[in-house]
Amino acid sequence: MAATDAEGGSFVDRPLVTSGLLERRDYQLELADAASAEHTLVCLPTGLGKTAVSLLVTAHRLHEYGGKSLLLAPTKPLVEQHA
Repeated sequence: MAATDAEGGSFVDRPLVTSGLLERRDYQLELADAASAEHTLVCLPTGLGKTAVSLLVTAHRLHEYGGKSLLLAPTKPLVEQHA
């Protein structure tokens, strides 16, 4: 699922994910789908979207099962980055 903005950029279009917020990267979507189906450990270099993958999995779980979610980060800069 993808949405396109006025400039032709492609964005993720999934339940509970704000339209135009998360740039579409197929490898992230594949990882998120795999992690949504079974226990998964995602290992990626810095800047390749581990947080995006975790947010996609979280959105999927909340959409399917409801409930609440808590995202923890070990440093203040990471908290500010994800807020």
